[in-house]
Amino acid sequence: MVLGFQTSVVKLRCSTMLYRAAVSMLVSTLSASAFHSSHYVVSQFCRSGCFHQRACIGVTRIPLASTSTSTSGPSFCEKCGTPTQLRIPEGDERERHVCGNPTCGHISYQNPKVIVGTIATYQDKVLLCQRNIEPCKGKWGYCQGFLELGETSRQGAARETWEEAGVTVDPSKLELLSIFNLAGMQIQMIYRVELENDTFKAGPESSDVKFVPWDEIPWDELAFPTVVWGLEHARAMKDVATPVVQERTKFVTMDGKWKVEEG
Repeated sequence: MVLGFQTSVVKLRCSTMLYRAAVSMLVSTLSASAFHSSHYVVSQFCRSGCFHQRACIGVTRIPLASTSTSTSGPSFCEKCGTPTQLRIPEGDERERHVCGNPTCGHISYQNPKVIVGTIATYQDKVLLCQRNIEPCKGKWGYCQGFLELGETSRQGAARETWEEAGVTVDPSKLELLSIFNLAGMQIQMIYRVELENDTFKAGPESSDVKFVPWDEIPWDELAFPTVVWGLEHARAMKDVATPVVQERTKFVTMDGKWKVEEG
Protein backbone atom coordinates (compact mmCIF):
# COMPACT_ATOMS: atom_id res chain seq x y z
CA MET A 1 0.00 0.00 0.00
CA VAL A 2 2.84 2.35 1.00
CA LEU A 3 4.82 1.34 -2.05
CA GLY A 4 1.87 2.14 -4.30
CA PHE A 5 1.45 5.53 -2.66
CA GLN A 6 5.17 6.33 -3.10
CA THR A 7 5.01 5.32 -6.74
CA SER A 8 2.06 7.65 -7.29
CA VAL A 9 3.96 10.50 -5.64
CA VAL A 10 6.98 9.91 -7.87
CA LYS A 11 4.77 9.88 -10.96
CA LEU A 12 3.07 13.10 -9.83
CA ARG A 13 6.40 14.81 -9.27
CA CYS A 14 7.65 13.69 -12.69
CA SER A 15 4.48 14.96 -14.32
CA THR A 16 4.84 18.29 -12.50
CA MET A 17 8.45 18.64 -13.64
CA LEU A 18 7.52 17.87 -17.23
CA TYR A 19 4.65 20.37 -17.08
CA ARG A 20 6.91 23.10 -15.73
CA ALA A 21 9.51 22.39 -18.42
CA ALA A 22 6.85 22.53 -21.11
CA VAL A 23 5.47 25.78 -19.73
CA SER A 24 8.98 27.27 -19.62
CA MET A 25 9.58 26.35 -23.27
CA LEU A 26 6.16 27.71 -24.22
CA VAL A 27 6.78 31.01 -22.43
CA SER A 28 10.16 31.41 -24.12
CA THR A 29 8.66 30.73 -27.53
CA LEU A 30 5.70 33.02 -27.00
CA SER A 31 7.86 35.80 -25.57
CA ALA A 32 10.12 35.66 -28.60
CA SER A 33 7.11 35.50 -30.89
CA ALA A 34 5.51 38.47 -29.15
CA PHE A 35 8.74 40.46 -29.48
CA HIS A 36 9.10 39.77 -33.18
CA SER A 37 5.39 40.42 -33.70
CA SER A 38 5.58 43.82 -32.00
CA HIS A 39 8.80 44.50 -33.92
CA TYR A 40 6.97 43.77 -37.18
CA VAL A 41 3.89 45.78 -36.20
CA VAL A 42 6.03 48.83 -35.47
CA SER A 43 7.87 48.41 -38.77
CA GLN A 44 4.60 48.07 -40.63
CA PHE A 45 3.27 51.15 -38.85
CA CYS A 46 6.04 53.21 -40.44
CA ARG A 47 5.37 51.99 -43.96
CA SER A 48 4.83 54.87 -46.34
CA GLY A 49 1.08 55.32 -46.67
CA CYS A 50 0.13 53.36 -43.53
CA PHE A 51 1.29 56.42 -41.65
CA HIS A 52 -1.86 58.19 -42.71
CA GLN A 53 -4.40 55.49 -42.00
CA ARG A 54 -3.97 53.91 -38.56
CA ALA A 55 -5.53 55.40 -35.44
CA CYS A 56 -3.08 55.54 -32.53
CA ILE A 57 -2.51 57.36 -29.29
CA GLY A 58 -1.91 61.11 -29.46
CA VAL A 59 -0.41 63.76 -27.24
CA THR A 60 -3.61 63.94 -25.20
CA ARG A 61 -5.04 60.79 -23.63
CA ILE A 62 -6.65 58.65 -26.32
CA PRO A 63 -8.79 55.51 -25.67
CA LEU A 64 -6.58 52.45 -25.31
CA ALA A 65 -8.25 50.69 -28.23
CA SER A 66 -6.42 53.10 -30.49
CA THR A 67 -3.03 51.69 -29.48
CA SER A 68 -3.73 48.04 -30.41
CA THR A 69 -2.34 46.96 -27.02
CA SER A 70 -4.71 44.00 -26.85
CA THR A 71 -3.11 42.47 -29.94
CA SER A 72 0.52 43.38 -29.26
CA GLY A 73 0.80 42.20 -25.65
CA PRO A 74 1.74 38.65 -24.59
CA SER A 75 -0.99 36.01 -24.33
CA PHE A 76 0.91 34.18 -21.59
CA CYS A 77 2.72 35.46 -18.52
CA GLU A 78 6.41 36.06 -19.16
CA LYS A 79 7.25 34.77 -15.68
CA CYS A 80 5.08 31.71 -15.01
CA GLY A 81 3.31 30.88 -18.28
CA THR A 82 -0.24 31.45 -17.03
CA PRO A 83 -2.63 33.01 -19.62
CA THR A 84 -2.82 36.79 -19.24
CA GLN A 85 -5.92 38.92 -18.80
CA LEU A 86 -6.40 42.32 -20.36
CA ARG A 87 -7.57 44.53 -17.49
CA ILE A 88 -6.78 47.69 -15.57
CA PRO A 89 -4.50 46.84 -12.62
CA GLU A 90 -5.19 48.37 -9.24
CA GLY A 91 -3.78 51.89 -9.05
CA ASP A 92 -3.44 52.13 -12.83
CA GLU A 93 -5.59 53.83 -15.45
CA ARG A 94 -4.80 51.77 -18.55
CA GLU A 95 -5.54 48.23 -19.61
CA ARG A 96 -2.51 45.96 -19.28
CA HIS A 97 -1.79 42.29 -19.90
CA VAL A 98 -1.85 40.90 -16.36
CA CYS A 99 -0.98 37.35 -15.30
CA GLY A 100 -4.13 35.39 -14.44
CA ASN A 101 -2.36 33.66 -11.56
CA PRO A 102 -3.11 35.68 -8.39
CA THR A 103 0.10 34.49 -6.71
CA CYS A 104 2.14 35.86 -9.61
CA GLY A 105 0.21 38.88 -10.90
CA HIS A 106 3.00 39.95 -13.26
CA ILE A 107 2.05 42.99 -15.36
CA SER A 108 3.40 43.28 -18.91
CA TYR A 109 3.97 46.89 -19.90
CA GLN A 110 4.03 47.66 -23.63
CA ASN A 111 6.13 50.70 -24.48
CA PRO A 112 7.09 52.62 -27.65
CA LYS A 113 10.11 51.44 -29.64
CA VAL A 114 13.18 53.64 -30.04
CA ILE A 115 14.62 54.21 -33.52
CA VAL A 116 18.08 55.70 -33.98
CA GLY A 117 19.59 56.92 -37.23
CA THR A 118 22.46 58.82 -38.79
CA ILE A 119 22.47 61.35 -41.61
CA ALA A 120 26.09 61.06 -42.69
CA THR A 121 27.67 63.51 -45.11
CA TYR A 122 30.97 63.88 -46.95
CA GLN A 123 31.98 66.98 -48.91
CA ASP A 124 28.42 68.24 -49.32
CA LYS A 125 27.02 64.84 -50.27
CA VAL A 126 24.68 62.73 -48.14
CA LEU A 127 24.93 58.97 -47.63
CA LEU A 128 21.81 57.07 -48.71
CA CYS A 129 20.99 53.37 -48.55
CA GLN A 130 18.51 51.50 -50.71
CA ARG A 131 16.48 49.19 -48.49
CA ASN A 132 16.87 45.47 -49.12
CA ILE A 133 14.20 44.52 -46.58
CA GLU A 134 10.54 45.25 -45.97
CA PRO A 135 8.87 47.56 -45.30
CA CYS A 136 9.49 49.76 -48.33
CA LYS A 137 12.03 47.47 -49.96
CA GLY A 138 13.76 49.29 -52.82
CA LYS A 139 13.17 52.73 -51.32
CA TRP A 140 15.94 55.02 -50.10
CA GLY A 141 16.83 56.48 -46.73
CA TYR A 142 19.60 57.21 -44.27
CA CYS A 143 20.96 54.53 -41.93
CA GLN A 144 18.54 53.79 -39.10
CA GLY A 145 17.08 50.99 -37.04
CA PHE A 146 15.91 49.81 -33.62
CA LEU A 147 18.01 50.62 -30.56
CA GLU A 148 19.37 47.47 -28.92
CA LEU A 149 19.59 46.68 -25.21
CA GLY A 150 22.80 47.93 -23.62
CA GLU A 151 23.35 50.73 -26.16
CA THR A 152 23.20 54.49 -25.86
CA SER A 153 21.29 56.21 -28.66
CA ARG A 154 24.57 57.40 -30.22
CA GLN A 155 26.10 53.93 -30.05
CA GLY A 156 23.02 52.48 -31.69
CA ALA A 157 23.08 55.04 -34.48
CA ALA A 158 26.78 54.31 -35.11
CA ARG A 159 26.10 50.56 -35.18
CA GLU A 160 23.26 50.96 -37.68
CA THR A 161 25.56 53.05 -39.91
CA TRP A 162 28.13 50.25 -39.88
CA GLU A 163 25.59 47.47 -40.43
CA GLU A 164 23.77 49.13 -43.33
CA ALA A 165 26.55 51.05 -45.07
CA GLY A 166 29.87 49.66 -43.79
CA VAL A 167 30.80 53.11 -42.50
CA THR A 168 32.62 53.50 -39.19
CA VAL A 169 31.37 56.40 -37.09
CA ASP A 170 32.64 57.69 -33.75
CA PRO A 171 29.52 57.92 -31.53
CA SER A 172 30.97 60.90 -29.66
CA LYS A 173 30.97 62.93 -32.89
CA LEU A 174 27.28 62.46 -33.59
CA GLU A 175 25.17 65.60 -33.22
CA LEU A 176 21.48 65.33 -32.40
CA LEU A 177 19.48 66.66 -35.32
CA SER A 178 15.85 65.51 -35.04
CA ILE A 179 13.42 63.88 -32.62
CA PHE A 180 10.21 62.40 -34.04
CA ASN A 181 7.32 61.21 -31.86
CA LEU A 182 5.09 58.91 -33.87
CA ALA A 183 1.63 58.37 -32.39
CA GLY A 184 2.84 56.71 -29.21
CA MET A 185 4.40 53.84 -31.19
CA GLN A 186 7.92 55.11 -31.89
CA ILE A 187 10.45 57.66 -30.72
CA GLN A 188 13.04 58.43 -33.39
CA MET A 189 16.37 60.09 -32.61
CA ILE A 190 18.31 61.17 -35.70
CA TYR A 191 21.91 62.38 -35.62
CA ARG A 192 24.20 64.00 -38.16
CA VAL A 193 27.92 63.47 -38.73
CA GLU A 194 30.53 64.61 -41.25
CA LEU A 195 32.63 61.66 -42.40
CA GLU A 196 36.40 61.64 -42.93
CA ASN A 197 36.19 59.72 -46.22
CA ASP A 198 33.67 58.33 -48.70
CA THR A 199 34.43 54.64 -48.14
CA PHE A 200 31.37 52.42 -47.79
CA LYS A 201 30.11 48.88 -48.34
CA ALA A 202 26.47 47.83 -48.53
CA GLY A 203 25.39 45.56 -45.68
CA PRO A 204 22.82 42.73 -45.87
CA GLU A 205 19.90 45.13 -45.32
CA SER A 206 20.98 47.44 -48.16
CA SER A 207 20.84 46.59 -51.85
CA ASP A 208 22.79 49.75 -52.75
CA VAL A 209 24.62 52.58 -50.99
CA LYS A 210 25.80 55.86 -52.45
CA PHE A 211 26.69 59.47 -51.73
CA VAL A 212 24.24 61.89 -53.32
CA PRO A 213 24.50 65.69 -53.73
CA TRP A 214 21.77 67.49 -51.81
CA ASP A 215 20.07 68.65 -54.99
CA GLU A 216 19.96 65.09 -56.37
CA ILE A 217 18.18 63.39 -53.45
CA PRO A 218 15.42 61.15 -54.88
CA TRP A 219 12.66 62.71 -52.81
CA ASP A 220 9.89 60.70 -54.49
CA GLU A 221 11.71 57.43 -53.76
CA LEU A 222 12.35 57.88 -50.03
CA ALA A 223 11.07 55.14 -47.73
CA PHE A 224 9.22 57.01 -44.98
CA PRO A 225 7.81 60.47 -44.29
CA THR A 226 10.28 60.76 -41.41
CA VAL A 227 13.16 60.29 -43.85
CA VAL A 228 11.89 63.29 -45.79
CA TRP A 229 11.58 65.31 -42.58
CA GLY A 230 15.09 64.39 -41.46
CA LEU A 231 16.79 65.09 -44.79
CA GLU A 232 14.97 68.39 -45.26
CA HIS A 233 16.10 69.54 -41.83
CA ALA A 234 19.64 68.27 -42.37
CA ARG A 235 19.84 70.23 -45.61
CA ALA A 236 18.57 73.37 -43.87
CA MET A 237 21.16 72.91 -41.08
CA LYS A 238 24.14 71.81 -43.20
CA ASP A 239 25.94 75.16 -42.90
CA VAL A 240 25.04 75.68 -39.24
CA ALA A 241 27.81 74.79 -36.76
CA THR A 242 25.44 73.67 -34.02
CA PRO A 243 22.14 72.43 -35.48
CA VAL A 244 18.77 73.41 -34.09
CA VAL A 245 17.12 70.18 -32.96
CA GLN A 246 13.94 69.55 -34.91
CA GLU A 247 11.05 68.08 -32.90
CA ARG A 248 7.97 66.82 -34.68
CA THR A 249 4.97 64.85 -33.42
CA LYS A 250 2.38 62.98 -35.46
CA PHE A 251 -0.77 61.74 -33.74
CA VAL A 252 -4.48 61.12 -34.06
CA THR A 253 -6.77 63.69 -32.46
CA MET A 254 -9.85 62.79 -30.41
CA ASP A 255 -12.03 63.28 -33.49
CA GLY A 256 -9.96 60.73 -35.45
CA LYS A 257 -7.96 63.12 -37.64
CA TRP A 258 -4.21 62.95 -38.25
CA LYS A 259 -2.22 65.92 -37.07
CA VAL A 260 1.44 66.88 -37.28
CA GLU A 261 2.85 69.40 -34.84
CA GLU A 262 6.27 70.93 -34.35
CA GLY A 263 7.64 70.08 -30.93
